[in-house]
Amino acid sequence: LTQAIFSMSAIIVQSLTNTLGDAMVAANTAVMRVDGFAMMPNFTFGTAATTYIGQNVGAGKYERIKKIAFECAGMVLVIGLALSGLLVFFGDKLLLIYASGENRDLIVQAGMNRLSIIAATYFLCGLMDVGCGILRGMGKAMQPMIVSLLGSCVFRIIWVFTVCPLFPGQIMALYISYPISWIVTGGVHFLFCFYFYKRLMKRKKQAE
Repeated sequence: LTQAIFSMSAIIVQSLTNTLGDAMVAANTAVMRVDGFAMMPNFTFGTAATTYIGQNVGAGKYERIKKIAFECAGMVLVIGLALSGLLVFFGDKLLLIYASGENRDLIVQAGMNRLSIIAATYFLCGLMDVGCGILRGMGKAMQPMIVSLLGSCVFRIIWVFTVCPLFPGQIMALYISYPISWIVTGGVHFLFCFYFYKRLMKRKKQAE
């Protein structure tokens, strides 16, 4: 359900991009292809957090949750910042692989505008995914789904129809919504993580 809503919100965001001309559409298509590689570590560490935390919760070793959470967050932060640096400094070379035709330079320039904001903050998306993975590992599937829907999907849709019209033709107004939504969603995920971790530790003390 979460992935379906993500796709729906992406279609709405894409509809706004389509009004800005062929070069912008081509640029976003090229960037999304690059995104596919850069975003993969985020999903991987989120899945790793779910797997390892789930195993330790099942074994009743709740004290390991904090260590796993910090390690996953630390690794996704380091790798996310490294990938961000590579894309910001060498993104134009990667975009040239997908850009063609007379508007090639314009496509690369438009693509770099997006990468300068979104790619530079990939680590925020990674932290959001780790927070979501931690919650799922603790057996909480509904909370991260609702938070993700509201923070990353509904928020962006509202942004498209409220903030973007204030800056007509300014695609950067749309791009800035991505890191903002990642910060909000990830922050709420980790607040839930802290809350449920405390409950698990309290339950363990009571059992002892």
